[in-house]
Amino acid sequence: MDRFIGMLGACALAFLFVFLLVLGLLALLPAPVQAAVPDAAIGGAVLVLGLLGARLIARRSR
Repeated sequence: MDRFIGMLGACALAFLFVFLLVLGLLALLPAPVQAAVPDAAIGGAVLVLGLLGARLIARRSR
């Protein structure tokens, strides 16, 4: 059970890291580019990259 909780925490941390990384990269884009990108595309990119990052960290911890 402790191992599961630790793995779940690592996945959550990876997801949070990727979420903040994507938001930081979007903040660096010029205003017209930010306005042109739909919110759904940003949300989808954050979810996909977060899940991939969590998967990589979960595999590495074994």
